[in-house]
Amino acid sequence: GSPLAGELRCRCVRAVSEVIPPRRLARVELVAEGPHCAVPEVIATTKQGQTVCLSPSAPWVKLLVTRILNRYRWGR
Repeated sequence: GSPLAGELRCRCVRAVSEVIPPRRLARVELVAEGPHCAVPEVIATTKQGQTVCLSPSAPWVKLLVTRILNRYRWGR
């Protein structure tokens, strides 16, 4: 896991809005805002093992998050 996982602060220092092809992503973690962080975070891990924070306001990230939530909601 991430070394910052247990700390009460934002995990993302800087978020990128450049498009990363979904086929290059191994997993995407959605972290809601809360006492640990005032903003929602979208943390992607590439198939190469690189962790990248995605800008939640980027249009392609919003679409990706919507697809993930819809898949989760419908149990697929």
